[in-house]
Amino acid sequence: MLAHTEGDYELALESIEPLAESGDAEAQQVLAEMYEKGLGLEQDPELAAKWYLSAAEKGNATAQVKIAGMYLRGQVLKKDYWEAMKWSRKAALRGNAEAQANIGYMFFDGIGVSQDYNEAAKWYRKAAEQNLPSAQHDLGVMYHQGKGLEQDYNSAIAWYSKAANQGFRQSQDNLSNLYSNRLGIPKDDASMFKWLLERAQNRDVTAQFSLANLYQQGDAIPGNPRLAYVWAGVAAAGGYFKAQNLRNSIESDFTPEQLAEAREQAREFWSLYGNNDA
Repeated sequence: MLAHTEGDYELALESIEPLAESGDAEAQQVLAEMYEKGLGLEQDPELAAKWYLSAAEKGNATAQVKIAGMYLRGQVLKKDYWEAMKWSRKAALRGNAEAQANIGYMFFDGIGVSQDYNEAAKWYRKAAEQNLPSAQHDLGVMYHQGKGLEQDYNSAIAWYSKAANQGFRQSQDNLSNLYSNRLGIPKDDASMFKWLLERAQNRDVTAQFSLANLYQQGDAIPGNPRLAYVWAGVAAAGGYFKAQNLRNSIESDFTPEQLAEAREQAREFWSLYGNNDA
């Protein structure tokens, strides 16, 4: 199935289809994906569901998650929360992070099960510890809101940061709000600046963006447009999307010489503090 991973779908189909027909679970999952996305053949959601289900029944965790999602959303398959939970559990017990997060979501919102924040937190944590950004965000929300877990802004910041540094925008927004309201961070200006600077230098893109804003506003610390541009640029390159607008607005006020110097410093800062996970 090397041709599939290399994007030669027509060649891949020649080898995958016979394997799928013979009962190979991995081939069935790949064939289902090709039908789902229209890779090398005509898109066909119903055939995709058929092959995903066949692979899922043979224990393929990726296919089990796909089938669970179809039942959960009522896409192609009739909405059935019991089936969604059944297939999610099968995949989750195989260590599939997406399935674990699905179970957390169903317990958090009480979808097909009794609402249970403790169970939601348990399953979100399993997925979050496997570095799934959506689960890291959801666990951060639970700490932030104090639902199922004792309210803990420090833990919320820790989990939001992991997701934010992978480009998860909701975590970036929630972190920015926590920082702006000084929740879970030092209250006085000097300590807050030191705290943000340390996190920014440790590749936290939201701290980098917040630092850029502080330098741009010039209230809590002396204003410095060049450092505002530099930190905004580092945050933007690291996956913090809103930082692009801040960087561009600052850039418009620079002379060509100032801009060249700021870009050079931004490159230096990126080499030292850039987030390479986005």
